[in-house]
Amino acid sequence: MTSPIPRVYALVLLTGLPLLAVREASLARGLDELQRGAVYLSAIASSLLLAGITVAVAAWQDLSAAGLGWRVGAPGRLAVWAGGTAAAGLGLVATLTWVFVRAGGEESPVLLGLMPRTASETGTFVLLCVVAAVCEEYVFRGFALGVLTAWTGSAWAGAGVVALSFGLSHGYQRVGGVLRAAGLGMLLAVPVVITGSLFPAIVAHFWINVVLGLGGWRWLLDEPGHAVS
Repeated sequence: MTSPIPRVYALVLLTGLPLLAVREASLARGLDELQRGAVYLSAIASSLLLAGITVAVAAWQDLSAAGLGWRVGAPGRLAVWAGGTAAAGLGLVATLTWVFVRAGGEESPVLLGLMPRTASETGTFVLLCVVAAVCEEYVFRGFALGVLTAWTGSAWAGAGVVALSFGLSHGYQRVGGVLRAAGLGMLLAVPVVITGSLFPAIVAHFWINVVLGLGGWRWLLDEPGHAVS
């Protein structure tokens, strides 16, 4: 990789996305159905736009799709990795949340307000989970990780930097959300580094979000002082 453009763009992604989280922090608690639906659609559009720009940069710079994780070598093996990563991710989220709450941490009202409550919200939320899983994995664990690996010569060092940025990009969820996202970011990088494919991370990312968003959050955050209505 001789051109500096992929590196510059990767750095813009990894620093710019956490800064955008500051804007997301302005979301208020207790969003009603219309507001939640609008936020979901806005997030879908933003994810598609960002992924589209990233695809365009990769194509412009002749970065191979396979080199950025778009490959399937052994579907059975990838399916095992996907299931294992999803289970490990849910366990990690539960553990980090348990520790955070017992240490006196308080969940973000924005995070709680964004959880779907109605059937119409649920449908849009699931669509958001699909789009976010594909787009975020490509942007973070595909493009950014691929560029950093080629740049530094270390996939794990690149994964650490990407995980940190991924965590900070969830800054609107306060400290607890940042810690969970950073931990998940590193976990999701494991199958990508080992298998060379984004698909286990995409599938795991989707199921983690769906399980937590469609009811898991009520169980996870059912702690004294963290009542959810």
